[in-house]
Amino acid sequence: MTGPDAQGHDTTRHTSAADYTQRLILALRLHEVPGDRIGEIVAEVQSHVADTGEDPVDAFGSPRAYAASLVDEHRPSAWWTTALTVAASGLAGWLLAQGMFNVALGTRTWGQPGWVWIGLALVIGIPGGFAVWRRSTRVRDPRTGEDLAPFTAGGLLALIGTPVVLVLAAVVAIRISS
Repeated sequence: MTGPDAQGHDTTRHTSAADYTQRLILALRLHEVPGDRIGEIVAEVQSHVADTGEDPVDAFGSPRAYAASLVDEHRPSAWWTTALTVAASGLAGWLLAQGMFNVALGTRTWGQPGWVWIGLALVIGIPGGFAVWRRSTRVRDPRTGEDLAPFTAGGLLALIGTPVVLVLAAVVAIRISS
């Protein structure tokens, strides 16, 4: 059986323990479980699957359902803190893009130069970035110390570089069309 069941739980059968592990890590992160505890939970699942040969979905249920069953153990932040972080991040992104456009094109918005908007973006964005960083502690396997969900330099480059490239491409397009 695949897809959600009558209660909305994901019942998709996963073909590998590695796939189940990655989905479980994501589901636990969404429930704001600390990284060290995620590592312990994943180690327990992997040990059980290795010892019994049982499919992880049969043993524990879907990754989402299993993570949700652990919610009482780890209380997530209030919904409004996540909403505030998302709104502040969106505003910071807009201010940063606006500031970059102003600097690159030599223009002003509401009489202010681009550096003002870039600075404001940093003031608003840094607390949200810190909140996200705090939630995304490393997930270490307690048996080996290995990072179970590594964030590569390429991932960081893509995360930061993509918006910068988009703004620069837009500036070039504006200059060409002017």
